[in-house]
Amino acid sequence: MRLIEPNPASGQARLDLKRYFSVIKRYWIPISLFVIIVTLIATILVLSITPVYRATATLLIESQANKTISIEEVYSLDTNKKEYYQTQFEILRSDYLSEKVIDELGIAQIREFNNLVGKPSGREQLLTLLHKVEFLQSLLPKPTPVTETVDAGSANQSVLKKFKSHLAIEPIRNTQLVRIHFASADPVLAANVANALGQAYIESNLEARLVATQTASGWITDRLGELKNNLDISELALTQFLQDEGLIELNDIDELAGTELTNLTIRVAEAREKRVAAESIYSLMQGSGAGSAALLSVPEISNHPQVRDVKNAETDAERKVSELSKRYGEKHDKMIQARAQLAAVRSRANSVINELARGIEKELTNARKQEASLIAQLESKKGDYQNISSKRSQYESLKRDVDSSRQLYDLFLNRQKETTATSNFEDVIARFTDKAKTAQDPYRPQTTKLIAISAAFALLIGIVGALLADAYRNIIEKPDDIEEKLGLQHLGFLPQVKAKRFKNSPLDHTLYYDPDAALFSESVRTIRTSILLTLTNSKRKVLAVTSSLPSEGKTTVALNLAQSLAKMERTLLIDCDLRMPAVGSRYGLPRNQAGLTNALVMGTPISECIYHDDQSSLDILPSGLLPPNPQELLSSPKFTALINQLKQSYERIILDTPPVHVVSDSLILGRLAGGMVVVVKAESTTEKQINHTVAQLVRHDIAIDGVVLNQLSSKYAEAKYKLHYGYYNTNKKGDDTLEAS
Repeated sequence: MRLIEPNPASGQARLDLKRYFSVIKRYWIPISLFVIIVTLIATILVLSITPVYRATATLLIESQANKTISIEEVYSLDTNKKEYYQTQFEILRSDYLSEKVIDELGIAQIREFNNLVGKPSGREQLLTLLHKVEFLQSLLPKPTPVTETVDAGSANQSVLKKFKSHLAIEPIRNTQLVRIHFASADPVLAANVANALGQAYIESNLEARLVATQTASGWITDRLGELKNNLDISELALTQFLQDEGLIELNDIDELAGTELTNLTIRVAEAREKRVAAESIYSLMQGSGAGSAALLSVPEISNHPQVRDVKNAETDAERKVSELSKRYGEKHDKMIQARAQLAAVRSRANSVINELARGIEKELTNARKQEASLIAQLESKKGDYQNISSKRSQYESLKRDVDSSRQLYDLFLNRQKETTATSNFEDVIARFTDKAKTAQDPYRPQTTKLIAISAAFALLIGIVGALLADAYRNIIEKPDDIEEKLGLQHLGFLPQVKAKRFKNSPLDHTLYYDPDAALFSESVRTIRTSILLTLTNSKRKVLAVTSSLPSEGKTTVALNLAQSLAKMERTLLIDCDLRMPAVGSRYGLPRNQAGLTNALVMGTPISECIYHDDQSSLDILPSGLLPPNPQELLSSPKFTALINQLKQSYERIILDTPPVHVVSDSLILGRLAGGMVVVVKAESTTEKQINHTVAQLVRHDIAIDGVVLNQLSSKYAEAKYKLHYGYYNTNKKGDDTLEAS
């Protein structure tokens, strides 16, 4: 046999959808019945529900009303805030509007909203009838008797609660629109209520504004008298102040006083400059000495026009004396006259210089007096101006009182006139964009949708229930369960055989060579390969095959495994199930065929007890006659000696042993063989039963060579082989060649 191993997985767990589909397929009948029953019940319940119609009216809530009267600024909300719209939505949901619509449309007299009026509905009649059945009384709600009396307040609250349960306010995101939904069994009533509620909301806003306007108007009228009185008092106080101070208007006086202060300040500055200059000149004169020649060093004196004229005359007189001295003597009349003229000029110069010096001194004195006088005047004017400023502050304070009182009075007077002129104008903050219309189709129940959802939900529950039931079955279904659930080595599986010839009879030895059962043959060879690989390092020749319970296929596995081994080595199959032997019948041997018990009890030669099958080259040792003490026989030294004797003649000996749970014969045979191959029937043997078998074997120190899964679903088996081995084939000669790709 040649095998190609499948590519190893990436290490990530895969979701085994095929298993889930197989579970659903296995339970499809109960799932279908459950879905049909639930769908029928849901259909009956849905069809018994009274249809409800829903009408919708759409309102546009203005961000702010038209400002027809300015008095709204006194009481209006800030419509730019989100809270404004939330407030309007809550007003639409308010009990006040609902009660107003209930009274307007007579909702309290309709049976749908008041169970105490009118005839009972079909549903209530049905509940009344069902309450007559005793075991249903505790499961059904108690119907309300028509004659039951309750107080008016409770009845109104009940109607209001029922009414609001049918009402829904739905703001439309990012718009100023709001939908008013109302559901009722009467489509006309639903439309009327939706429209009536919208109209009631509009009217309630108008009423609120009208009441606020009237309240504000009365308040303004009262305030006008107070404001008029305050205005008169403030004007009288201003007039009295002007009379007491002898003033007419302070603006001109204040301006004149300011101008005088400015001029005096300028003059004081000029006088101070003049005085400083005079002091500077006088200081210079004092430092130069008292002579005329010294005074000429002062620029203000030397540069004076009179001094320059006198100095020029003196220069001319000196030049004339000089010219005449060249011509005449000292005693000449002209020289005497010239010298006299020069002396007169010099005397005149000294007189002018001295006079200028005295003038500078007088000018300094005058500058000082003028500066002191101007400073005194400035200080006096400052005092006067401060007095005027104080009076001005008092005047302005009284003037402000008059102005503010007059402004408030004028403002409230205008408000009163505007409110009176527009008090009858209806200013709305909401309007209908779409009025509710009578619905043609019921809003609920959505029959088709509910039935479909019920069917889908029932299908989901059915599938989940099937998966849970399968999970709690704790059975071995597929080869992977052997390692995952049991922790044992998986040797292989045998597919379920559906051949008609084996419908009422067990599988015989011919199935292994049936060309139509190629998958079965390949499965046997796979098991053979796994066992041989397991025993590679062992010198064991004996293999024991058992199961937990009868009818799990241990004989089928032992028989076909022996036939497969016989193709490779000399093999003997021994039927050790001395209580319910089956190997001989699988080969068509008669019941009285000599076998194992004949050799052990009667001493029949072993060669006469062994049957040889020419087709498979397999030797078979049937059970022989049924002994009364099979366990003692199998545990006897004769049986052990017989096995040792047969080991000399055969390379492989296969023992078909009884089930572990039925008798303990298999434990004796397992100890003798040195190990056990456990056969498990797919989708039948539970995990608990197999664990009990394993515990028995481990307790008696019997090695478990592996597990063979029998009667695996043929479709699953084919898929398994295609996944791992690509395709398989057997040639016409029936050899053991496995072609894989």
